[in-house]
Amino acid sequence: MSARRTPAARTLASGSRVDLLDLLQRGGPQTVGELATLTGLHQNTTREHLQRLVSDGYVLREPEIRTVRGRPRMIYRVAQAEDVRTDPVAAVRLEESIARAALTRVLLEGYGKQLDSPRRSAEEAGRSLALRHARRKPGQCRPGCQDAEHDTSTLSAEELAQRQVDAVDAHLDRLGFDPTLDIEHDAMDFHLWRCPFLDLARERSEVVCSVHLGLVRGVLEATGGPVEATDLQPFVGPHHCVLRLRRAEPQVAELSDVPDGLGVFA
Repeated sequence: MSARRTPAARTLASGSRVDLLDLLQRGGPQTVGELATLTGLHQNTTREHLQRLVSDGYVLREPEIRTVRGRPRMIYRVAQAEDVRTDPVAAVRLEESIARAALTRVLLEGYGKQLDSPRRSAEEAGRSLALRHARRKPGQCRPGCQDAEHDTSTLSAEELAQRQVDAVDAHLDRLGFDPTLDIEHDAMDFHLWRCPFLDLARERSEVVCSVHLGLVRGVLEATGGPVEATDLQPFVGPHHCVLRLRRAEPQVAELSDVPDGLGVFA
């Protein structure tokens, strides 16, 4: 049985695409016409190959910076490390890589040995990866941090909860879950209408869904606030899962914790 090639491997299996990538690496940003001339390919063929390289994140397409009047040309350049923080395509690939890495880790760690709880191990793997990813992301600050621009210590509980929900919504959307949110009082349900890991989820839902629950919990914890993820219910419909969030009840101090002189009747 031949090994299944990844999308990235299939992209680079084309000699023409490798030639285009090499030209961009050595010659810097160029237009479709310039690249077609250098390779001898038709412009439409060159454009199709470049679009595949753009889709897989190897190349970026952007308008030329002009100092004269006229419509700017579209130029292509090789993706750089900085683009991971600014390019939406790179952000999607990073989110997918985090999720796939969590799945791979759980499956590899569980191979050949008895786990006390595959579900709990999967959740923890996803949560840990999400937290590590959040610590690497610039411009993210939890309540009480020293970054004045991103300090959330002055936000209300309602504002913190909204930030958490928005962060989860963005995370699910980037991964391709097609989420919709249903809110009732302190309960928030994300309905997930598409699973990017559907085949594996059908076979090992206790692992795949637990990894994603852990990722969401990591996102919530990294963002900071009162919202918690309580459950991820797989396949409530043929292509429909439900992620359940809730706002945690505020902690009420026990009477024994109240300092002397500050009792109820003081």
